[in-house]
Amino acid sequence: MSIRLRFLLAGFCIGLAELLPGISGATVALMFGIYKKLIECISKLKDLDLLVPLLLGMAVSVFGFSKLINFLFLNYTNLFEFFIGILMIFYGAYLFLSNIQKSKRKELFFFSLLFVISVAIGVAIGNLSGLDASVGTFPLVIYGFIAFSFLLIPGISGSAFLLAIGIYPLIIGSVADLNLLVLLPFATGMLFSLITMPKLIEKLLSKFDKNIYMIFAGFILGAGSSII
Repeated sequence: MSIRLRFLLAGFCIGLAELLPGISGATVALMFGIYKKLIECISKLKDLDLLVPLLLGMAVSVFGFSKLINFLFLNYTNLFEFFIGILMIFYGAYLFLSNIQKSKRKELFFFSLLFVISVAIGVAIGNLSGLDASVGTFPLVIYGFIAFSFLLIPGISGSAFLLAIGIYPLIIGSVADLNLLVLLPFATGMLFSLITMPKLIEKLLSKFDKNIYMIFAGFILGAGSSII
Protein backbone atom coordinates (compact mmCIF):
# COMPACT_ATOMS: atom_id res chain seq x y z
CA MET A 1 0.00 0.00 0.00
CA SER A 2 1.38 3.42 -0.93
CA ILE A 3 1.95 5.89 1.89
CA ARG A 4 -0.57 8.37 0.43
CA LEU A 5 -3.28 5.72 0.26
CA ARG A 6 -2.45 4.73 3.84
CA PHE A 7 -2.79 8.37 4.93
CA LEU A 8 -6.12 8.66 3.07
CA LEU A 9 -7.57 5.53 4.71
CA ALA A 10 -6.17 6.54 8.08
CA GLY A 11 -7.71 10.00 7.70
CA PHE A 12 -11.11 8.49 6.96
CA CYS A 13 -10.92 6.26 10.04
CA ILE A 14 -9.52 9.07 12.21
CA GLY A 15 -12.50 11.22 11.26
CA LEU A 16 -14.87 8.43 12.28
CA ALA A 17 -12.94 7.92 15.52
CA GLU A 18 -13.29 11.58 16.46
CA LEU A 19 -17.06 11.30 16.03
CA LEU A 20 -17.21 8.39 18.47
CA PRO A 21 -16.66 8.93 22.20
CA GLY A 22 -14.02 6.52 23.46
CA ILE A 23 -11.43 6.12 20.71
CA SER A 24 -8.65 8.59 19.95
CA GLY A 25 -7.78 9.52 16.40
CA ALA A 26 -4.12 9.17 17.36
CA THR A 27 -4.79 5.53 18.26
CA VAL A 28 -6.02 4.98 14.71
CA ALA A 29 -2.90 6.70 13.32
CA LEU A 30 -0.77 4.40 15.46
CA MET A 31 -2.68 1.34 14.18
CA PHE A 32 -2.10 2.42 10.57
CA GLY A 33 1.61 2.95 11.26
CA ILE A 34 1.57 6.65 10.37
CA TYR A 35 1.63 8.24 13.84
CA LYS A 36 5.32 9.09 14.10
CA LYS A 37 5.44 10.29 10.48
CA LEU A 38 2.32 12.38 11.01
CA ILE A 39 3.72 14.09 14.11
CA GLU A 40 6.96 14.76 12.23
CA CYS A 41 5.08 16.24 9.26
CA ILE A 42 3.14 18.62 11.48
CA SER A 43 5.92 19.64 13.87
CA LYS A 44 8.63 20.13 11.23
CA LEU A 45 6.33 21.20 8.37
CA LYS A 46 7.89 18.38 6.36
CA ASP A 47 6.23 16.26 3.64
CA LEU A 48 3.08 18.33 4.02
CA ASP A 49 1.68 16.82 0.82
CA LEU A 50 0.89 13.74 2.92
CA LEU A 51 -1.56 15.81 4.95
CA VAL A 52 -3.76 16.39 1.88
CA PRO A 53 -5.05 12.79 1.63
CA LEU A 54 -5.26 12.60 5.44
CA LEU A 55 -7.40 15.75 5.72
CA LEU A 56 -9.46 14.71 2.71
CA GLY A 57 -10.25 11.38 4.34
CA MET A 58 -11.14 13.10 7.62
CA ALA A 59 -13.38 15.65 5.89
CA VAL A 60 -15.27 12.94 3.99
CA SER A 61 -15.94 10.91 7.13
CA VAL A 62 -16.74 13.84 9.45
CA PHE A 63 -19.09 15.75 7.15
CA GLY A 64 -20.40 12.72 5.29
CA PHE A 65 -21.07 10.43 8.24
CA SER A 66 -21.66 12.68 11.30
CA LYS A 67 -25.45 12.29 11.17
CA LEU A 68 -25.22 8.53 10.58
CA ILE A 69 -22.69 8.06 13.38
CA ASN A 70 -24.84 10.16 15.70
CA PHE A 71 -27.88 8.01 14.91
CA LEU A 72 -26.01 4.71 15.30
CA PHE A 73 -24.34 5.80 18.53
CA LEU A 74 -27.64 6.86 20.07
CA ASN A 75 -29.42 3.65 19.03
CA TYR A 76 -26.63 1.04 19.31
CA THR A 77 -24.50 2.49 22.09
CA ASN A 78 -23.66 -0.78 23.83
CA LEU A 79 -22.60 -2.53 20.62
CA PHE A 80 -20.40 0.42 19.60
CA GLU A 81 -18.76 0.61 23.02
CA PHE A 82 -18.11 -3.13 23.21
CA PHE A 83 -16.51 -3.30 19.76
CA ILE A 84 -14.35 -0.21 20.29
CA GLY A 85 -13.34 -1.32 23.78
CA ILE A 86 -12.24 -4.79 22.65
CA LEU A 87 -10.30 -3.33 19.72
CA MET A 88 -8.45 -0.89 21.98
CA ILE A 89 -7.67 -3.49 24.66
CA PHE A 90 -6.15 -5.88 22.14
CA TYR A 91 -4.14 -3.15 20.45
CA GLY A 92 -2.94 -1.73 23.76
CA ALA A 93 -1.77 -5.19 24.82
CA TYR A 94 -0.08 -5.73 21.45
CA LEU A 95 1.73 -2.39 21.68
CA PHE A 96 2.91 -3.19 25.21
CA LEU A 97 4.16 -6.68 24.31
CA SER A 98 5.87 -5.58 21.10
CA ASN A 99 7.85 -2.91 22.98
CA ILE A 100 8.58 -4.96 26.12
CA GLN A 101 10.16 -7.69 23.96
CA LYS A 102 12.67 -5.15 22.63
CA SER A 103 13.58 -3.94 26.12
CA LYS A 104 16.60 -4.83 28.20
CA ARG A 105 16.06 -6.81 31.39
CA LYS A 106 16.89 -3.85 33.62
CA GLU A 107 14.22 -1.80 31.85
CA LEU A 108 11.40 -4.31 32.34
CA PHE A 109 10.30 -3.19 35.82
CA PHE A 110 10.33 0.50 34.96
CA PHE A 111 8.45 0.00 31.68
CA SER A 112 5.91 -2.31 33.35
CA LEU A 113 5.34 0.24 36.15
CA LEU A 114 4.96 3.02 33.58
CA PHE A 115 2.45 0.88 31.70
CA VAL A 116 0.38 0.12 34.83
CA ILE A 117 0.28 3.80 35.83
CA SER A 118 -0.78 4.75 32.31
CA VAL A 119 -3.54 2.12 32.36
CA ALA A 120 -4.86 3.63 35.59
CA ILE A 121 -4.79 7.13 34.09
CA GLY A 122 -6.54 5.88 30.94
CA VAL A 123 -9.28 4.24 33.02
CA ALA A 124 -9.69 7.38 35.16
CA ILE A 125 -9.97 9.68 32.15
CA GLY A 126 -12.32 7.26 30.42
CA ASN A 127 -14.63 7.24 33.46
CA LEU A 128 -14.88 11.01 33.81
CA SER A 129 -18.53 12.00 33.89
CA GLY A 130 -20.99 14.39 35.39
CA LEU A 131 -18.92 17.52 34.82
CA ASP A 132 -20.86 20.69 34.07
CA ALA A 133 -18.94 22.81 31.57
CA SER A 134 -19.89 26.37 30.69
CA VAL A 135 -20.47 27.21 27.04
CA GLY A 136 -19.19 30.48 25.62
CA THR A 137 -16.66 31.71 23.10
CA PHE A 138 -13.57 31.45 25.35
CA PRO A 139 -14.54 28.10 26.95
CA LEU A 140 -15.14 26.68 23.46
CA VAL A 141 -11.61 27.73 22.46
CA ILE A 142 -10.24 25.91 25.53
CA TYR A 143 -12.35 22.81 24.85
CA GLY A 144 -11.15 22.80 21.25
CA PHE A 145 -7.51 23.00 22.38
CA ILE A 146 -7.90 20.11 24.85
CA ALA A 147 -9.96 17.94 22.50
CA PHE A 148 -7.45 18.34 19.66
CA SER A 149 -4.54 17.68 22.02
CA PHE A 150 -6.24 14.41 22.94
CA LEU A 151 -6.55 13.73 19.21
CA LEU A 152 -2.73 13.71 19.13
CA ILE A 153 -2.34 11.37 22.14
CA PRO A 154 -3.16 7.69 21.52
CA GLY A 155 -5.65 6.22 23.95
CA ILE A 156 -7.22 9.45 25.17
CA SER A 157 -10.33 10.39 23.24
CA GLY A 158 -11.20 13.99 22.52
CA SER A 159 -14.81 12.94 22.00
CA ALA A 160 -14.88 11.19 25.39
CA PHE A 161 -13.61 14.40 26.99
CA LEU A 162 -16.38 16.40 25.31
CA LEU A 163 -18.93 13.83 26.45
CA ALA A 164 -17.61 13.97 30.03
CA ILE A 165 -17.99 17.77 30.23
CA GLY A 166 -21.43 17.61 28.66
CA ILE A 167 -20.89 19.42 25.35
CA TYR A 168 -20.50 16.44 22.99
CA PRO A 169 -24.12 16.74 21.71
CA LEU A 170 -23.55 20.47 21.09
CA ILE A 171 -20.36 19.91 19.07
CA ILE A 172 -21.59 16.92 17.05
CA GLY A 173 -24.88 18.74 16.39
CA SER A 174 -23.02 21.88 15.32
CA VAL A 175 -20.91 19.85 12.87
CA ALA A 176 -24.04 18.26 11.41
CA ASP A 177 -25.85 21.64 11.17
CA LEU A 178 -22.75 23.77 10.33
CA ASN A 179 -23.34 26.06 13.32
CA LEU A 180 -20.41 28.47 12.89
CA LEU A 181 -21.07 30.30 16.18
CA VAL A 182 -19.95 27.13 17.95
CA LEU A 183 -17.56 25.71 15.37
CA LEU A 184 -15.37 28.81 14.84
CA PRO A 185 -14.17 29.27 18.47
CA PHE A 186 -13.86 25.50 18.87
CA ALA A 187 -11.78 25.30 15.68
CA THR A 188 -9.60 28.20 16.91
CA GLY A 189 -8.67 26.18 19.98
CA MET A 190 -7.92 23.19 17.79
CA LEU A 191 -5.62 25.37 15.66
CA PHE A 192 -3.64 26.53 18.73
CA SER A 193 -3.18 22.89 19.72
CA LEU A 194 -2.10 21.99 16.18
CA ILE A 195 0.62 24.65 16.32
CA THR A 196 2.03 23.79 19.75
CA MET A 197 1.43 20.15 20.68
CA PRO A 198 3.07 18.25 17.76
CA LYS A 199 6.44 19.89 18.48
CA LEU A 200 6.27 18.80 22.12
CA ILE A 201 5.27 15.24 21.24
CA GLU A 202 7.94 14.98 18.53
CA LYS A 203 10.65 16.04 21.00
CA LEU A 204 9.45 13.53 23.58
CA LEU A 205 9.38 10.73 21.00
CA SER A 206 12.91 11.53 19.85
CA LYS A 207 14.28 11.41 23.41
CA PHE A 208 12.08 8.83 25.16
CA ASP A 209 10.83 6.56 22.37
CA LYS A 210 10.06 3.35 24.31
CA ASN A 211 8.84 5.20 27.40
CA ILE A 212 6.32 7.16 25.36
CA TYR A 213 5.04 4.06 23.56
CA MET A 214 4.60 2.30 26.91
CA ILE A 215 2.52 5.26 28.09
CA PHE A 216 0.50 5.15 24.87
CA ALA A 217 -0.08 1.41 25.31
CA GLY A 218 -1.31 1.99 28.86
CA PHE A 219 -3.60 4.83 27.84
CA ILE A 220 -5.10 2.75 25.02
CA LEU A 221 -5.68 -0.36 27.15
CA GLY A 222 -7.00 1.68 30.07
CA ALA A 223 -9.36 3.72 27.93
CA GLY A 224 -10.56 0.56 26.18
CA SER A 225 -11.26 -1.11 29.53
CA SER A 226 -13.30 1.87 30.73
CA ILE A 227 -15.52 1.75 27.63
CA ILE A 228 -16.71 -1.84 28.06
